[in-house]
Amino acid sequence: MKKKQESVSQKNLTPEDAQGNDSLEGNEGEDLALNDVFMMENGRLRPFPMEEYTSSTLYEIAESFEVQCRLVKPDDPGSILYEGKRPSKKTVPAILKKDGETLLLDSWAGLEEDPSRLADVREVLGVVPVKQVFVLKRKDQ
Repeated sequence: MKKKQESVSQKNLTPEDAQGNDSLEGNEGEDLALNDVFMMENGRLRPFPMEEYTSSTLYEIAESFEVQCRLVKPDDPGSILYEGKRPSKKTVPAILKKDGETLLLDSWAGLEEDPSRLADVREVLGVVPVKQVFVLKRKDQ
């Protein structure tokens, strides 16, 4: 239970808090790591401020995976190995490349079919498609 609380607190880092964090680089990937919600615009993911409104599909970060390259025995599976839990089937992968470019895939199966896509990837985010709505809450008189 404690691990879950730690991951939630990492999502809510402010830019000032993140300066000492080694996993955040000084590029566009930093913006994605600091925001829970983003949208696809012109083929790229961009942070979405909740003060704005859009009818487009938004993507909320549900999980994050660091990408590492390892050598294994020839008889081991040759695609992708997961350390810990596998990604949720409710999420879709968003690839964050080392140069800051982002790519949203249709499914985890698509990523597993072509693991060579991970050669220049820094992080893979598991995202959930969501939409923005307004809630009118009745006030007590």
